[in-house]
Amino acid sequence: MRSIYDIARYIGLGLLSKGYSVSPLKLQKLLYYVQSWYMVFFGAEHTLFKEAPEAWVNGPVYPQIFHKYKACVSNMCDHLKPEHFDAQDVIDGLQELTSSLEFTDEEIRCIDSIITLYGAKSQNQLILMTHSESPWVEARGDLLPIERSSHVITHQSMYTYYNDRRQRRIAKQND
Repeated sequence: MRSIYDIARYIGLGLLSKGYSVSPLKLQKLLYYVQSWYMVFFGAEHTLFKEAPEAWVNGPVYPQIFHKYKACVSNMCDHLKPEHFDAQDVIDGLQELTSSLEFTDEEIRCIDSIITLYGAKSQNQLILMTHSESPWVEARGDLLPIERSSHVITHQSMYTYYNDRRQRRIAKQND
């Protein structure tokens, strides 16, 4: 099992290497999507890291990552820099981290494709997306839109929702 901190660093450097901006808020959403789709492609029992997100007002949040990066910028929407991910150079830092995480080629292709797909979106687009998807909606329950929550979004709900989406897409392509 890999560390959520290392996966967050990988995603942050991956975004920067592709020319995408990364804020602490955007990083949260990418962590969520990478974990969700990773389980879909490698099996529900296979997660990149053990932590589950909470259903906060602005979408899924991993509290430990929130606390790590909130002090790096004055506003959660501000852009993070390579040094926030313990790297002076994006490419060198990413290569070093990839090696230490011992990703397979298949894992790298999967994670990088998710970073590319979701990284092109703004943090506001990502927030709206998560707000329309059942794992976050169900975890929030009857809470008001601005009401704080520490309700957990389970790995099972993430896997089920995104796997159903994948299966519907496959079925549609086969029609």
